[in-house]
Amino acid sequence: MTRAFWRSGVCIIFLFFVILTGSGCALLGHQFGKQTDAHAEDIINRIQAFNAQISTSKGTAELMLARGFRNQKYKIAWAAQSPNRLRMTLLMSGHPVETIASTGQWVTFVSHTGTHKPHSAVSTDPDLDPYINIPLRLSELVSLLLGKVPGRPFDRAWVLPEQPGTVFASQSFSSEIQEWVTNESGRTIRYRVLDKDKNIIFGIWYSQFFNRDNFILPRMITIKDGAQNVIKIYLKNIMPNIPVKESVFRLTGS
Repeated sequence: MTRAFWRSGVCIIFLFFVILTGSGCALLGHQFGKQTDAHAEDIINRIQAFNAQISTSKGTAELMLARGFRNQKYKIAWAAQSPNRLRMTLLMSGHPVETIASTGQWVTFVSHTGTHKPHSAVSTDPDLDPYINIPLRLSELVSLLLGKVPGRPFDRAWVLPEQPGTVFASQSFSSEIQEWVTNESGRTIRYRVLDKDKNIIFGIWYSQFFNRDNFILPRMITIKDGAQNVIKIYLKNIMPNIPVKESVFRLTGS
């Protein structure tokens, strides 16, 4: 009797919570449901297939970082290989500021301005925010530089009837919710990672698509975090599937 009463009490509390939170709970309700929407999973598979044939790239870009009232402009040059090999240098006024190099197992950060000492660590997918003020994992930055759309592991996917162009996904025992927004042609124009209260952890917006070597690539990539810090990457030149020597991703300089 006590166990039945406790269960009914939980159900009443949960129902009351649903009534109070309204549509916001619809997102969480799907998140913790046992079923994965096959249609939603199919959409995500198509999103992840976008430019999946690109395995390497080299290029240059302009990067603008806005934090509060402070704006900084850089140029970046990179060589990248899927899923987590990268050599990228940020330059300001033609002078190198920061270099990151990842072999896929080791990652090295070098400040050319003395901001921090050269640092190497065993890591396949580090958080880049402490080093280059980009709130992404290394593999997510590599995806962007290959013209792809990032995505984290998930075991549940769903769509909401009122948002047919948006698909959501989550992973068991994680409070993060992923969101992809597609346009009329099915092309992804926004990817966000949200917390359980639907607050943005970070988001990526794609615009100004162009053709290069039979691939459709985004010219402008905008990244925002929860504090409204903004990063804009304007891809000036990108060479997909160009040969890259393995030694490029090793860095020992200071």
